[in-house]
Amino acid sequence: MTLKELRLQSKKTAAEVAAVLGVTPNAVSNYERGKREINIHQTLTLARLYDVTEREVIEAQIESIAVRSTK
Repeated sequence: MTLKELRLQSKKTAAEVAAVLGVTPNAVSNYERGKREINIHQTLTLARLYDVTEREVIEAQIESIAVRSTK
């Protein structure tokens, strides 16, 4: 599962996630497309926001990067 899939599963918009993280929606898009990496604080925040474990967020980031590298 990618970061975008986690966000969609939690029924959050990119704008909502951006507001919680204190970044722009464009930054959220870059995280989801594997163009930028999230930091540990963002990992913990996303885990709480998406109601998943920190490990699931890390695995989703890895998947997001992997999907990008196959394109």
